[in-house]
Parts: sequence; structure tokens; C-alpha cells
Amino acid sequence: MISTFGTEGHVFRLKNPEIFACLTKPKIYEKDQIIYTQGDEADYVYILISGKIRIYVGSPNGSEKILAVFSGGSLFGKSAFFDNLPRASSAKALKKSGIILIDKSMMTDIIGNHPQFALDMLEYLSKTIRVFSNQIENISFFAADKRIAMFILDNLYGESKYVNCTHDEISGIIGASRVTVSKILREFARLGWVETHYKSIKVSNVKALTDFTNE
Repeated sequence: MISTFGTEGHVFRLKNPEIFACLTKPKIYEKDQIIYTQGDEADYVYILISGKIRIYVGSPNGSEKILAVFSGGSLFGKSAFFDNLPRASSAKALKKSGIILIDKSMMTDIIGNHPQFALDMLEYLSKTIRVFSNQIENISFFAADKRIAMFILDNLYGESKYVNCTHDEISGIIGASRVTVSKILREFARLGWVETHYKSIKVSNVKALTDFTNE
């Protein structure tokens, strides 16, 4: 089964972060500070060095739909930067975050000096299209409990057994109410598949979650 519900599943992670390290110092964004807003001109692409940020879209009535939550090592704000259209979403710091801002002149120099970076970016953008196609399929055809299981599995980055995300964030990403998310996570915990902690979920039984998504 293909699944993609991710805070991290469609993140462009730098293979060679050292090529950016000497360009400029990170700008510090405080908790809840807006990084950019829907409709803004895309003057920069951003490298999240430390902290945590949320990508979201807003409606005229003030509600928000979370698209992704990124942690350190992520490159974000890419689409509008490269297609020269206004920002389609907004970004906000969820905690104090250090972010490097790369303008188009700097990016041109990076691609000229490191052509492999451009190929890596093209590969990432192709995968992103596949991710969103699969996400639409998942929302359309899978029940909320399977969507949550997929989300958890997609966000086990590296050797970590933790998913650092709140119930509200999961709710916004997978398209279910917070009450539903909390109820399903309690059931997963009762079954011994996960342990719920403050702003994180520890996975106790990866195989059980995987088997459940493949039923």
C-alpha cells in the first residue's frame, strides 16, 4: 500500500547542508512569528536550521488548514520561489527557529557551483507530485483510523520511534476532527501500538501498525 500523510514525508532534506552554511547567518523567528503569508511575493526559499514551522492555508473566515509541519534540516517555500507566482500558503514558527533565507542570486550561484543540487531538487519535486496524488487518494478512500496509522508510519524519520506532532496538527493534515484523532490514538494505545505523550507519539509496535494499514 502506498501512503503519504506527512509532516516529514515530502520534505526536501539537504544532502550537503555545508554548501549553505557559509552563505549567511540564520534569521531567528520567535514562536508564532509569521515567516511569510499567502499571496506574498516569493523572494526567498528557506532552510530550517533549528526549530519547527507550520505550513498552512487560511480561509476568509479565519480558519486554517495545516499542510505540513517541518523540523530542522528542511528546505521550504520552494514552489512559489521557483514558479514566480505568489505564495499559495503561509508559514509560521511553532517554536523559536533559526532559518537561512536564500534569494535567487544566491540560489543561482549554488546551482552553478553544485549542479547535483539541481538534480536532487528535480527529483524531489517529481516525488512531491506523487505524494499529493497519493494524499488525495488516501483522504478519499481510507477511514480515519488507517489514515492516522499511515501518518504515524510516514513520519518515523530515521531510527526514531517518536512522531513529534500534536493531535491538532494530525487532525489538520489527515482531514479528521481532533476528537476523532484523540479517540483513535487512545485505541491504538490500548492495543499497545503507540504511547501518547505531550506533543509526541511513541510507536511501540511498528509491525502492528503496518499490518493494520495493509488490511
